[in-house]
Amino acid sequence: MVGATSSDNGSPRQEYTFPPSGRLENDWRKWGFGQVILGYGLSLLASILTLSLILALTDFKDWDDLPMWGVSLVGLSQQLVLIAVVVIAAGISGDSLQKDFLLQSTSADAIKGLSFGVASQLIVVPVVTYPFIWLFNIDAEKISEPARELSDKATSPVGILAIIITVGVLAPIAEELFFRGLLYGAIRKRGDFPSNGRKTIWFSIIISSAIFSAIHFQLLLFPALFVVGIIFAWIYEKYQRLAPAIWAHVGFNATTLLSLLVLD
Repeated sequence: MVGATSSDNGSPRQEYTFPPSGRLENDWRKWGFGQVILGYGLSLLASILTLSLILALTDFKDWDDLPMWGVSLVGLSQQLVLIAVVVIAAGISGDSLQKDFLLQSTSADAIKGLSFGVASQLIVVPVVTYPFIWLFNIDAEKISEPARELSDKATSPVGILAIIITVGVLAPIAEELFFRGLLYGAIRKRGDFPSNGRKTIWFSIIISSAIFSAIHFQLLLFPALFVVGIIFAWIYEKYQRLAPAIWAHVGFNATTLLSLLVLD
């Protein structure tokens, strides 16, 4: 669906919203699960090739030996591929990033998104995670261990800048475009509840969030990331724009970085 509002310079600006959920006749969005599978596979291949190249050109022996700049290059290669896949999907198999994935924003999106992201990290993650810690008698330190190991590599100004750019900025953009835009969108437009669009939307939110949390390969954080994924997808659906979800992801990751790099 398309609407029109005034832009900052007074000229009319198109605003897109989600079309009805489920299968549509003459749907212009020809992208789907094929691009999701291919895109994620290519992103993994890019990270493996980048890691192999760094190890071949340096004296580092494996992933654990890499400094932050090396880790960031590996992550950057994966993030760029995810972004490229979404851009190409919209360009070749759709209409545009704005129409297909609602990549549009307003001046209030940053405040809304950051608020959701910070609250998700400070409130949602503990509320969801600590019952599992208590129930299964898990050492709480293990929950933050992966993030702490990553931040420990940022021992120089270059390393700190690298982790801020890749984790704080590029990761939210790449992951929201791919997992909320492409993956959620692919499920949403192929839903099996034609008589109930709300069920289709929530089915799509839950499945895409489960996949989002699973690909982080952090079993102890799966419940929290699953709920956070639901929140990000809900924000995307509620505001009919991807920008608030991106800002929420930025706020979520930035809160972690602030805690590890400054407060610890």
